[in-house]
Amino acid sequence: MSEQRPTVCVRVHDAVSDAQIAEVLHGLEEEGVPAEVSRHTELSPLTLAHDASRQSRLGVGIGASLDYLVITTEKLPVEQPYLALTLNRSADSDRAAGANAARLVKRMPLLDLAN
Repeated sequence: MSEQRPTVCVRVHDAVSDAQIAEVLHGLEEEGVPAEVSRHTELSPLTLAHDASRQSRLGVGIGASLDYLVITTEKLPVEQPYLALTLNRSADSDRAAGANAARLVKRMPLLDLAN
């Protein structure tokens, strides 16, 4: 019996490279929360994140598109995400964003994103 393990779902627009989201995924990994990445044609990072949060057994999703990274929960409306920031502003910022998505799952205080 194989049950799907709980993950943070990360929905990424087709034009966003693996390298562009690598630090976000490292931040999740460092906090010990697994991620599942999928690629999509949807352009709206808000929609990507919202759909990812609804797909995630943990209720937290990340969307990456149009130079933005959006983190949200299944309980928030699509137009009001938990966090929205510029993707690839800095490696530290991207890593902290991934860590914060994991911390949201674990109900821990968030890291400062002012890098």
